[in-house]
Amino acid sequence: MKKAILFTAISIFLLQCCPVQDVTIQWQEETLQFATPGVYARIKKAQQRHALVYNAGNAALIRFSEDGCNSWSDSQKVAEDEGYTFTNCELLELKSGKLLYMWNARPHSGTELPYKIMYATSDDGGNNWNKAQDLYTADSKFENGCWEPIALQLPDGEVQIYFANEAPYTDSDEQEISLMRSFDDCDTWTKAEKVSFRKKFRDGMPSPIYLPHSKEIVIAIEDNGIKGRFKPVTVRTSNNWQDGHVSANDTRRKEALSEQCSLHDTIYAGAPYLINLGKSHTLLSIQSTEGRKGDNERFANMQVYVGDKNARNFRNRSTPVPNLPENAHALWNSITQLDEETIIAVMSIYGLKNQPGGIWTIKGKIEKTNTHKCPSKCGEKY
Repeated sequence: MKKAILFTAISIFLLQCCPVQDVTIQWQEETLQFATPGVYARIKKAQQRHALVYNAGNAALIRFSEDGCNSWSDSQKVAEDEGYTFTNCELLELKSGKLLYMWNARPHSGTELPYKIMYATSDDGGNNWNKAQDLYTADSKFENGCWEPIALQLPDGEVQIYFANEAPYTDSDEQEISLMRSFDDCDTWTKAEKVSFRKKFRDGMPSPIYLPHSKEIVIAIEDNGIKGRFKPVTVRTSNNWQDGHVSANDTRRKEALSEQCSLHDTIYAGAPYLINLGKSHTLLSIQSTEGRKGDNERFANMQVYVGDKNARNFRNRSTPVPNLPENAHALWNSITQLDEETIIAVMSIYGLKNQPGGIWTIKGKIEKTNTHKCPSKCGEKY
């Protein structure tokens, strides 16, 4: 009886501390290809095809792929305004089948127009788009703007749009992560509420996921108050933010990268993008100056890390474009899982010799191994 109890205890320890299978991403160099001029792209599922959303100049644009993102249709204009640059484009297919396209409206210099978060919807899979709507309006000054919208839909149908927001802090350089909700399939929205804020610093660039097994909402953000320059951090809630916003010392705020992958204070590592990877892992991308020529974002390259199913302990770093020239950069990146074996990274790459600048994609294979990566003590980071 005692032996059985001991065996059970050891089994539970191993299951908790040692993943049975770890995951790495093997990037397929032969799949690297130029997609289109533009910047700030995301690839999302849109009914029976994939959509590429991005901006070029004043316009928020979309292209579609019917062949697993190997080729793309001609661009379609979702919205445009001569007084603005429409950027930070994002897309979400809702449970109803409606497509929600959102973007950051940045006014041109001298217009005195306000910074805004805007959106448009499509009821026919993206062939036609309803009139663009204002979601949130900030100040006309750059230092009091709003930025980087992204949406999440919960199992009960609630739609959430998160964005970085300087508007409440007109007398400081602070920034929060704000949230607005819709309970009627994006017809109406609640007022903005604060969900993450570190006093005297700048929480930015939210990327949320929902974890079905724990019923948690987890947001990857860039945080310049946790370890020198911007670093990827996760903030989370288990009750849809009824527990209030995540402050600086809240236990719900944690550095995203594992101890083994921790970055030096001087390294810039911003623009996180977080996705679920099947049911047993998560995936986080950042733009990082680790190992690069300079320490500001114009030298940054895309890096991708694998986390556990709880969006913790991100490790197993991989680089989609490891031979990026030292004066080039891969910025404003994102990742999407295409099928059980494949993910795709989409990057804004500029500075390649004899190659066009713009939006590039590359596919990666999800490789499972039987290697146990056990910490020396249960509870330590990988």
